[in-house]
Amino acid sequence: MLSIKISNIYAYRHTIWDTAIKQLNSRYAGSIMGIWLAIVNPLLIMLAVTFVFQVIFKVAIQRFFLFALAGIFPWLFFSNALFEGAFSILGQRSVLHQFSIPREIIPLSSVLSNFLNFLIGWCIVLPLFIIFNPGLILLIPLLVIVLLLNLIFTIGLVLSLSVLNVFFRDIGHIMGVLLMFWFWITPVFYTVDMVPAGFRWISYLNPMTPYITYYREVLFNAAIPSLPVFLGVFLWALVSLISGILIFWRLEPTLLKRM
Repeated sequence: MLSIKISNIYAYRHTIWDTAIKQLNSRYAGSIMGIWLAIVNPLLIMLAVTFVFQVIFKVAIQRFFLFALAGIFPWLFFSNALFEGAFSILGQRSVLHQFSIPREIIPLSSVLSNFLNFLIGWCIVLPLFIIFNPGLILLIPLLVIVLLLNLIFTIGLVLSLSVLNVFFRDIGHIMGVLLMFWFWITPVFYTVDMVPAGFRWISYLNPMTPYITYYREVLFNAAIPSLPVFLGVFLWALVSLISGILIFWRLEPTLLKRM
């Protein structure tokens, strides 16, 4: 069963890639700035947050703009991929009714499109970090590892949400609020150590905490992440992917009837 599913998806690998490219192109169709928006949006958020936290709240973190960018950039990929992926199957219902294709390729294409957009932004963001932390060049392989695990983690969640949103439409209605709540309990603009001791358990249970921590350690501190952080990003990716596959395959047989 598993091998058949994987072979079917592999057979459609070119379709997944072509669909992702089309989605990426359509994202900036008619836009004056085009692909530059992939970096402009996180930079604007970074500037706003830097003003609020350093000027107003007087947070004593050197180069706070880099500290914030190291967390904002991966979060925007994750949140955008999750939000768009949750609606990917519902948005392609006509395609699923007309053509017999592996249904997994639709959420996979959606995540891949966002990931490509994420990588394009890195071409501009990464040199900025290297300027302030030249030693980061030696840690590029560690960055590649977290990028791949981040992708796997996101794929697993999108597989779950894309099919669950067909059966439980309330998910789509509360996605924006859930992501906003998730955003503020994730240490994007602060470290786990800054959270009051009585509430740190929330950060430890948050699957995005090790990912943001990993990115920040490599990009901002130019350091090797600790073993617990390594294990965290790996285990969450594994759990997310396995649960996503199981949920998707469990609900897939009755998917068309519910759309």
